[in-house]
Amino acid sequence: MNPVIVEAIGFVAFLTNVLGNWLLAVKSERGWLVRIVSIICWGAYGWKTASFAMMANAVTFFGINCYGYRKWRKDAREAKWFEEQRRAA
Repeated sequence: MNPVIVEAIGFVAFLTNVLGNWLLAVKSERGWLVRIVSIICWGAYGWKTASFAMMANAVTFFGINCYGYRKWRKDAREAKWFEEQRRAA
């Protein structure tokens, strides 16, 4: 693969990583999805640069971000349910 494309993938991974972390810092659920895209890019970058440590990092954080996204959504649904119950009482 063209080295310029590989570096572009790395740069996209960096930018989506920063954006995803910023979105999470401001408590936006979309941050999890952006972070998942970032991790996929980091995994591709690790694959193309033969960095097994980066690929292991990507696999690990892909799982953590999927878990975080699912937990965030579950917690939001529960909070909404409790709020509805409180208002109904």
